[in-house]
Amino acid sequence: MSEGNISLYFKLKPDQTADLEIVANAALEWLYAVRAAASELEPGAQVRIGLIDADEGSLRLNAVFDWLEGQLERVDKGSSRYPRLRKLAVALAIFLPTTGAQTYSYYFPPQQEVSLKEDDKKLLEENNALLRELIGKAQKNPEVETRRKKFFRMIEKDTAITAAGLTESRDSTPLVMIPASQFAEKSGLWAISDDQPTERVIYPTLEVTLIAPVLLPIPRSWRFQPEDGLPEFTAKMKDMQFLEALKSDHVKERLRTGIKMTVRLKVKEQKIGDVWVTKRGGRSVVEVIHPKVA
Repeated sequence: MSEGNISLYFKLKPDQTADLEIVANAALEWLYAVRAAASELEPGAQVRIGLIDADEGSLRLNAVFDWLEGQLERVDKGSSRYPRLRKLAVALAIFLPTTGAQTYSYYFPPQQEVSLKEDDKKLLEENNALLRELIGKAQKNPEVETRRKKFFRMIEKDTAITAAGLTESRDSTPLVMIPASQFAEKSGLWAISDDQPTERVIYPTLEVTLIAPVLLPIPRSWRFQPEDGLPEFTAKMKDMQFLEALKSDHVKERLRTGIKMTVRLKVKEQKIGDVWVTKRGGRSVVEVIHPKVA
């Protein structure tokens, strides 16, 4: 591991590029979060942003930490583990919520794509208590959580981004990857609970084909066909900004049967046995991401 570098990594769909405006705004939120977390661990620490590296299928934003000789170094002077743990603590403080279990398996759960060398995995397992302490300290700044939520909220709008993660150098594989399916959770739209609920609300983002619109500026049910081959469904259009734009002809594409759309749904579900089932009339469109409003 390099001691002072960490990169924000975006995995992209094949033959697609990220939306520059979304990436730029998200990168700023990430930078502010990194600086807020780093300042909690080392007052006066500087974070410099390097160039963006773009390869086929990925995008990286490089951050360089300039740590000062401060409190952490004095705790165990000469120990090489602190710069590495400190850097990981800053990175994980941004990618993790502020509550939950605090074990190695929680930081890197099975549903996330993880690529750790054995010595790095051993480092985290042996120093779990210290890492937990550092993450907790980094998260004391409320700006960390605020910026984290904004970051994931922004990148969720770019359907070309399939995952976001962290790397330690341009040539290294990602340390941890958060799939796009978890962006809504990380942005605070919904949260995982340790309880066993019988009802829940989720906010999936789908790429769909428009089958039957209702071209009126009022909430009515529209019909869509998901791109992944699932059955058609109806959902009440409740994106009022989109409906107002429709009324004034400010949508950047003429709506018609067969056009491609990207929508964020609000889905109300109930648990029947071990299966989550959508409630009758439980789907609504809360945001039209594409086509955009002029």
